[in-house]
Amino acid sequence: MSHTGLASGAERVMVRALRAAVEDGWQVACLSPEGPLATDLKSVGALPLSFPDLMLPGGPRPIAMARLLARWVGAAIRVQRSSAQADVVVVNGLAALPALRLSRPSCPVVWLVHDVVVRRDRRALLRWCSGAVDLAVCVSQSVAEAIAPFGMATTVVHNGTPWPTDPVPAEPPSPPVVGCNAVLTPWKGQHVLLDAIARMPHPDLTVELMGGRFPKDADYVHMLETRAARPDLAGRVRFLGHVTDPIARMRSWTVAVSASTDPEAGPLSLIEAMSIGLPAVATAHGGALEIMGDNGLLVPPGDPDALAGALEQVLDDPARGRGVEAPSRLAVALHFNLDGQLRLLLDTLATLALGRRG
Repeated sequence: MSHTGLASGAERVMVRALRAAVEDGWQVACLSPEGPLATDLKSVGALPLSFPDLMLPGGPRPIAMARLLARWVGAAIRVQRSSAQADVVVVNGLAALPALRLSRPSCPVVWLVHDVVVRRDRRALLRWCSGAVDLAVCVSQSVAEAIAPFGMATTVVHNGTPWPTDPVPAEPPSPPVVGCNAVLTPWKGQHVLLDAIARMPHPDLTVELMGGRFPKDADYVHMLETRAARPDLAGRVRFLGHVTDPIARMRSWTVAVSASTDPEAGPLSLIEAMSIGLPAVATAHGGALEIMGDNGLLVPPGDPDALAGALEQVLDDPARGRGVEAPSRLAVALHFNLDGQLRLLLDTLATLALGRRG
């Protein structure tokens, strides 16, 4: 089950898992709204099934909530019908849980948790839905700790990236390029990054914002575009949109940034940067702490001055920690190898499915 038809980091993780399941001999169907995700599902051999978009609609909140409730009910009916013969249901993200709670499938339910659940409204939603989940597969220990009070069984399976992979060139680009690989939504902090860049004495430095956008965040995207057009940044910010092969683009960067103002769960963009030996700067909370360790620079969230200072450190010595010998690449090989993480996830699903048959 996917609550959205868009394709951001959490959806990329799910598609990789479904591809591995198909290759492992599973029959896979995915309830998904229309959008880029349905195309990705078809490409990996998963059958996309029609499903309502469970993102909060736009408009006045009372009306939006009423519309969302109606979608939950419709989605629950589709879950009941589609899961009748399933061995296991996998839910990708918090927003699909209410439909699951209403549908009460008879098979085991696994929740792939891609969020550090800290917001009050999300915790209230999780409190209502937690009884519908048999196992929460968390992408970091930070995620597992955040949902521990809700009494669900948890296990940690970190995100992974293909390994081995070619590193970035030994010589960084000139002029320098700062990149951020994240969907354009307020909590990802692209506005903080742009303010940090404007504070730096590098008029030739460019910024690349790689990632799609949600319809509900149109105002935020417009704000970013307006900020990028101001004289201190004009001509230096590129909006790349959704990129099919993000790692290939990241090889042309000097440094990768994760500027999230809310805690990241297990940021795939950081794992990908580490895998190619690309220096990275991230905000110091959530899964970024667990994943990066000493393999990058950490700054307080929402602090453009601190972010600018960390970026200056990288630009002062752009070859440090870069390329084939980067320690971050060893960390990925040992802990975030995609094949190993997918094997762990599929074994977990198979154990639940066989338990149901038994």
